[in-house]
Amino acid sequence: MFFQIRSSLVLIILFSLIGSSILIPNSFAQEETKIPNWIKNIAGWWAANEVSEKEFLTAIEYLINNNIIYLSFVPCGGAAAIAASDPTLEAKLIPNWVKNNAGWWATDQIEDTDFFNGIQYLIEKTIIGLDNEKIKGKVSIEDVKFSPAWTVDKDKQVFVSSSFFEVYGLNGDCVIFEDDRVSKWKTNLLGLNPNMMDVYNKVALWNDPQNVVVVYPYFTYAAYQSGGFYDYFRGDCNDCTTTKLVSPTSQYTSSGLGHQALTLLGYPSINDIEIDKNPRILEQYDKVVMLHNEYVTRTMFDAITSHPNVIYLYPNALYAEIEVNYTDGTITLIRGHNYPEKEIINGFDWPFDNTHPYEYDNTCLDMEFYKVGNGWMTTCYPETIFLTNDLLIGNILNTIKGL
Repeated sequence: MFFQIRSSLVLIILFSLIGSSILIPNSFAQEETKIPNWIKNIAGWWAANEVSEKEFLTAIEYLINNNIIYLSFVPCGGAAAIAASDPTLEAKLIPNWVKNNAGWWATDQIEDTDFFNGIQYLIEKTIIGLDNEKIKGKVSIEDVKFSPAWTVDKDKQVFVSSSFFEVYGLNGDCVIFEDDRVSKWKTNLLGLNPNMMDVYNKVALWNDPQNVVVVYPYFTYAAYQSGGFYDYFRGDCNDCTTTKLVSPTSQYTSSGLGHQALTLLGYPSINDIEIDKNPRILEQYDKVVMLHNEYVTRTMFDAITSHPNVIYLYPNALYAEIEVNYTDGTITLIRGHNYPEKEIINGFDWPFDNTHPYEYDNTCLDMEFYKVGNGWMTTCYPETIFLTNDLLIGNILNTIKGL
């Protein structure tokens, strides 16, 4: 009982504090969107144990889908997805102590703004869980165009966000990190909003074709997988300096979002294997865009660094040398990343290595492109920018197109 009372009091204080700092949509502030009476009734009935948690969640979903509760980025609801997949399971998605606050709101002891902002905060911190399949974007997924370079099963995707791109996630594909215990998406997919084609046309290559190619870092993707180089670096596996090549998914460490964004906008793409097997392939292009191509062969390194116009969009490119065994389908770490001796940093002793200090800046608040020997480099790791920041995405894409 003490914990329940204390939690409720803390939440009231929280509502009051965040009510002054987190803005709800202008539509609600201007009273253009009316809150149906049944929403408040459901809250009161749930507080009195007269309706189920599921019915209260239905009311919250209504508020979200009608932009009364605004979520800029819908969190991953893993518990709800698991429960939905098995009718015998019942997920607990809302802590019991939230009932008191729902009851106080239903009896006008808490202002609408404070209550909705409080619910928004609890959802964003995944203290309240959502059934992602019930949250809808403003554009039907059937009208959203995804990258032709990636296989997408639209039936399994759920809406996450709408910014420069439409953002989707695989339902239930969540991971919880120890630092904040918030459920996050393992991967995200980017799509084009059909109502924003005028914006896309300014940065895309459809109407302004260029002789350019983007290089997907397939070897780097493999290096980061389970049983790969990072298991060796952590001391979990002594022989993981050799690892298997596996089918890629879009991941942060292999710049999957950057690759999706560019291929969505008309940039052709090749991968590491194509350059390793035919290094002269780059001679066909006037401009080469590298992503997080951290692990490359000597053949690749020579081909890339001898090209006259390369954009190294992500720091930490060309960091370590590997060899590929195409018969076994494996890559092996040869030199770099403090291997085989700790004092070896860049495996090619490349003077333009910009891993430090730029690789770990993923906010990109002061992102710049700067000139190096055979092209351009950036001062941050822009992967998550493709999910949210309209202005910065536009600037990045304009710069890539213009260089």
